[in-house]
Amino acid sequence: MSIFKVKEWWSNEKLQNNVPNAGIQNIDCLAVDKFIGHSESDCILVGEGRQIKIYKPNVEQDVSQTLLETELNDSVIQIGTGKFISGVEDRQIIVLHPRSYAIYHLRQKEGHTDAGEQNSLDQILNHSLNRKSYSLTYGSFGNIRSRDFICVQALDGSLSFFDQDTFLFLCTFNDIIIPTPVAYIANCDSFVISKSTWVLEVYSYQQLREFSELNLKHKKHIPQWFYNAGEEISRIQVIQSSSNFSSIVALGERHLYCFQDNGLMKYMIKFDFIPICISAYLIGWYYEPTARLLVMVASEDSKLFIYESTTLLWSCDLLYPPVSITRCYLKGLPGGLVTLSRNSKITVCYLGTEPDLNSNASLLINEPFDPQQVQEELEVVEEELQKILESEDPDHGFSLIDQIININADVGKPVQNLFQEFTKEEALHLLMCPIIVMLTCNDPKQIQSIQINYDCFSPFTCSESTVCLDGVNGTEIIETQVFLTSDADISDTRVKILFTIINPTGKIAVLTRQVLLPLSLYCKPVLEVSNNCQLKLFVKSNQSCVQFTQIFTDFTEEELTKLCGSSDVITFEYRSTKKIAKIRLSENQYIMEADNFTEITTMLDHLLLRLTDHYKRMGVKDFSFQLVYDQEFIKSLLQKFLKSIETHAKERVKLNSLEEELEVLQRQFTLVQKKLLVQYGSLPPGDCDALEFLMRDTHKRIINTVYEIIQCKETVCRAGSTLTTIGQLVIYLLKHATRDSFKIKLIEEMMSLNSIYEDHQISIITYTEKDKEKLAPVTEQGVLSQINLKRCLKQIKTILEKMFSDTRDHSEQEHVKRIEEFVEVL
Repeated sequence: MSIFKVKEWWSNEKLQNNVPNAGIQNIDCLAVDKFIGHSESDCILVGEGRQIKIYKPNVEQDVSQTLLETELNDSVIQIGTGKFISGVEDRQIIVLHPRSYAIYHLRQKEGHTDAGEQNSLDQILNHSLNRKSYSLTYGSFGNIRSRDFICVQALDGSLSFFDQDTFLFLCTFNDIIIPTPVAYIANCDSFVISKSTWVLEVYSYQQLREFSELNLKHKKHIPQWFYNAGEEISRIQVIQSSSNFSSIVALGERHLYCFQDNGLMKYMIKFDFIPICISAYLIGWYYEPTARLLVMVASEDSKLFIYESTTLLWSCDLLYPPVSITRCYLKGLPGGLVTLSRNSKITVCYLGTEPDLNSNASLLINEPFDPQQVQEELEVVEEELQKILESEDPDHGFSLIDQIININADVGKPVQNLFQEFTKEEALHLLMCPIIVMLTCNDPKQIQSIQINYDCFSPFTCSESTVCLDGVNGTEIIETQVFLTSDADISDTRVKILFTIINPTGKIAVLTRQVLLPLSLYCKPVLEVSNNCQLKLFVKSNQSCVQFTQIFTDFTEEELTKLCGSSDVITFEYRSTKKIAKIRLSENQYIMEADNFTEITTMLDHLLLRLTDHYKRMGVKDFSFQLVYDQEFIKSLLQKFLKSIETHAKERVKLNSLEEELEVLQRQFTLVQKKLLVQYGSLPPGDCDALEFLMRDTHKRIINTVYEIIQCKETVCRAGSTLTTIGQLVIYLLKHATRDSFKIKLIEEMMSLNSIYEDHQISIITYTEKDKEKLAPVTEQGVLSQINLKRCLKQIKTILEKMFSDTRDHSEQEHVKRIEEFVEVL
């Protein structure tokens, strides 16, 4: 909301009748011009229904404001002024009707009584049309300066040209389905036409004569220049802004375009509001070098914006949403703003510069007051604020919410994936799993709204990541689906559900629930593979081993018995990557076998969770386990982890280089387009073969680069999933090997593995200048340079080897070295 508001100078509201006539106006029913008999100020012409009203605004009450009111035989579609009849000095008024147009002359007669001067509207000619009309354009077509020619656009988009009441020719376009804005450019004798394809095209008057049905019907229409706006153009205005060229101002749904008449774009403005109408005008004469082109834009919410080029000069509130705006020069008000409403109300305003900051505020009066009373009131306010702060205690708020609302979250049985299309072979192993949330509210009046956010890790995706509820009526059941979307490695199988609850007072409470995805969603039991796996991890338990049918309850006993063959070995295959992981039973230990570390992480996590849940249900309280591995296992794990960091960083460097290359190609493509427009607009046109070849070649390179970026992004995401999976295994082993929670927490914060997904992994963390001085190494190299990458890998290797060495030898712990650069690389 602007602090400024237009000031009303004159209005015809008192001159209007009481008959409601809302919605009968359009943007072309308003015109402002001077006539010989009223040359001291502008006259305002309005078409209202079948009536024409001519006003001459004046602030003097004893002077008549209305020059003329007359009723015609048909409805008024558009009204304008110009010199349509040769030999007549005064300007004439042209009125467009659905089936005809008429030209009138405003005649002034001196009165013989005290009634004063009399005005009459004399009809000069009336010409019938064969097609139903939509709009009217007039000008000195063909550079004939003695009079204005007339162009009428029909409802089918065809253009009919007339000289007074003489038909000249008809021009039709195959790509105009509905009538669109048309404007005449007098400087170059051309027409700018907005097509139904949302393209602005410019044709010369000579071209339109050649396109007429009288000469040639099947000739292809080739414009002098065109511009693809990509949106509907609602208004076009042409104004001569220089001695050499005219400016074309076009209003779209969300943009304002300004071109020179040779096709060069001067500027473009993107609005954050919905524009309704525009009016462009010139400050000064067009032949002056200091002339300024200004554009007024009226918005749907009754705002007025005045732009010079892309600079916003002024913003203020209008009295009502207008359908048309323009400028006028009146006696006592040079440069007034004329607005037309939907119900034919005309208002002449001026831009007030006195801000109305608070119209409802009372005047400040120096009244005597008691300091003791003011102090007591301040103490009361402070006590109330303290009570509010105490009531916003997090624990108290959450306990109160838990009493009001009950949340149950669970997962269902995986079913066939219906959200994506796959081949028959892929559809057999790609499933989706429903997550069901049940909300029960004891007091619905205490809940205003609830927002539910589902957060899962790649390659899992939710069908609905956010669900909003406006209150809870008793019990609400919300269901969403989780499914695999890529062939990346799986690092975490938990789905975090955030509940943002707002009560009627505006207080916000956030509750969290977490569900574990079933193993059958991303794995399936297969027949035992005879080859020996390279990696082995031992899980020793203080309890006897449990049968697989009691641990992996996501599968039926028949499935496990049929595919496992032996009760001591079970083999799982990941549905996304087709990789294998084995689990063997040996006395009181479980042996996990795989060829890669990425297969161990998820299976180890799921196994330990199931064992803990099983013994908890059995009532065993002293269950414990120990992870046993040899030195070679840790050495290979760290080597693989460092290799995954390096791969991820290199893929990101490649992605950055492709994005920079795309930016260069885009600038090159835009530059070539501008040069081509200059060549097309020159007289005679220059040789454009080289530029056209360069534009086609640049366009082809842009398409290829975009495809490479898409593929590179997928590669970066897969590399990030692999890095996260191996990193989770490193943290998991450290957590069960050491009791120093501070170091483990520091390692987790250092890795920040949860941020290495999708959009997060493409962006580099932005720090302030002080943070960069503290964290960044003293070098001119980039963050992802080879030197910084090697330094980071060396530091990470030293830290992790020291951590595992301390857990194995139980020696004295040392401080963790500086590791902040790792965050930058990740």
